[in-house]
Amino acid sequence: MNIFTTDAFLETAGALFFPQRERSIELCRLEGRRLRLLVLDGEVPVGRMPFYDFPQPLDDARGPVDREIFYLPRTVVRTSVLTNEQLTPEGKLALPEGLQPSPYIAWKTLPTWEAFEARWKASPVVRSHDGARKRRKLEKDLGKLDFQLDDPRPAVFDACVKWKSSQYLATGLTDMFADPRNVALFRRLRERGVLKVSSLSAGDSLLAVHFGSMHDGRFGWWVPAYDPAHAKHSPGRLLLEDLMKASYERSDLEFDFLVGEEPYKFQFATHNRVIGPVGTPPLKDLLLTKARKRARALLERSPQALQLARDLKRRLLG
Repeated sequence: MNIFTTDAFLETAGALFFPQRERSIELCRLEGRRLRLLVLDGEVPVGRMPFYDFPQPLDDARGPVDREIFYLPRTVVRTSVLTNEQLTPEGKLALPEGLQPSPYIAWKTLPTWEAFEARWKASPVVRSHDGARKRRKLEKDLGKLDFQLDDPRPAVFDACVKWKSSQYLATGLTDMFADPRNVALFRRLRERGVLKVSSLSAGDSLLAVHFGSMHDGRFGWWVPAYDPAHAKHSPGRLLLEDLMKASYERSDLEFDFLVGEEPYKFQFATHNRVIGPVGTPPLKDLLLTKARKRARALLERSPQALQLARDLKRRLLG
């Protein structure tokens, strides 16, 4: 199971985001899937929380459950081997509206690290990137490279939050770390031993940091960030390569890229989970979805109005 089904995540997130509600963790069954979910006030399974990508169904689907449920907005719809033929010319995976990809590397399908390198270097979505040359250049300019899987320095944690906040704002997204509860979530997950704060440095310069989940043989590529002053050296990509190799050498089951359609994920992934709603949504959800589609259709007739709506959303949420 992934990080989002653990006591560590569900208890921590529940306490931070629903402090006034009665909380429990229950085993639920949904259309043949068996899931561990946070339940509020003995009634409502939580389907959405900050940084809650999706609950992964348990391997044992036939085990006992606490309740039957009839809908979740996000869980695994299906899983399949990922092939280059499935990708668009832009290096993405085309899916129907409402579904998202969650690519991952299943290490057991790759006999050696060299076989993995050969696979991703042959990918049609490969971008120009000479990692060895960039590493030599960094060491020449800044000093010896140092990768740490679990860096204990408080300044490293703070740098990840700072750089990621800047990235959110620079790309027009809501700054998730403007909410102190989200920062506290990662601090507490680290204290509980399911979060690794990894770093890549050169000499005295910290280049990139990553908040990654580690549970049950699965490493999650979760919150990457890098110093924009060193962007030309691709420090985030170099840190990703170090983390994948560390995961392989640990004999992990998976390197999970979680939800996202960024082309670089498909360059490395061997498999994909399709994430989306399962079951019959409540009437209020259907009406809300219909209203959103209608509003978006109206706004798209006027690019200026659509941009104004996006700006207003960022001001209200960010």
